[in-house]
Amino acid sequence: MVAVRALVVALTGGALSTMLVVIARRHEVADRLPSRARTRANVLPGRARVRLSRALHDAAVSAAPEQAVEMWVFAACIAAIVGFGLAPAVAVLAGAGVIVGGPVALRLAGRRRARLIAAAVPETLERVGAELRAGGTVATALATLANGDGPLAPDLARLESRVRLGASLPDALEAWARERTTAGVEAAAGALALSATVGGRAADALDALASSLRDRLGVAAEARALSAQARYSAWVIGIAPIGYIVASAAIDPRSLHDLIGTGAGRSCALLGIALEVMGAMWMRGIVRVGDAA
Repeated sequence: MVAVRALVVALTGGALSTMLVVIARRHEVADRLPSRARTRANVLPGRARVRLSRALHDAAVSAAPEQAVEMWVFAACIAAIVGFGLAPAVAVLAGAGVIVGGPVALRLAGRRRARLIAAAVPETLERVGAELRAGGTVATALATLANGDGPLAPDLARLESRVRLGASLPDALEAWARERTTAGVEAAAGALALSATVGGRAADALDALASSLRDRLGVAAEARALSAQARYSAWVIGIAPIGYIVASAAIDPRSLHDLIGTGAGRSCALLGIALEVMGAMWMRGIVRVGDAA
């Protein structure tokens, strides 16, 4: 039986690897085509595609929604096949773990782009200050940064497009601050608008603001580090009992009879769920206090 499972894993794994290579090449070619040609590959429903695109953007993942879904499904299949080589129950747990873990990981990374942008704001201010010292202007500095590949390049490219369409630079900066609510963007937009409007020796002021924002990011990072233990404890409290019950049900379904087949067992299950919810809420409050500090 073990030899049969190993043969199935080897054959199926080879077939899936070949399919992944073919899909990767197809997407590489599709990315080079015009946007009108790529729209035919959109197979996700409109609303689901919009939500997934927003989640991928917030997580700083450059893949298209269709590519992300394909990779997610194939990863679940590969995990299930590898688990099947060990035991059928392991295959179910591995596949279900990837299916559930994909959206959870994407949600946990939902603030990644915001953190990247917040970290890029001080550097952007310093580069604008360097451009001003070299005799340039705020507009030319932002245009140069818009053509780069940093986290703020797409936002600055939109800002530059608005200026080319007739908006003034202060108005474009104000619109950017309204759209991007990341920490530090509003202060940076105000300082850049003031520098572009008033003029004068603004480079030193921009450097001082950059230093202040960088210190603020350092304090926030330290607060997150100090609350990391409570955050991980909250995940353990919430996930470990559920994982244990699911694993027990998959390996030996009879083990759940005393828990859900008797009145005392159901009472204990309800009490345990209530305590789980209370513990998760308590730890969440601790984490929020740590982040706010």
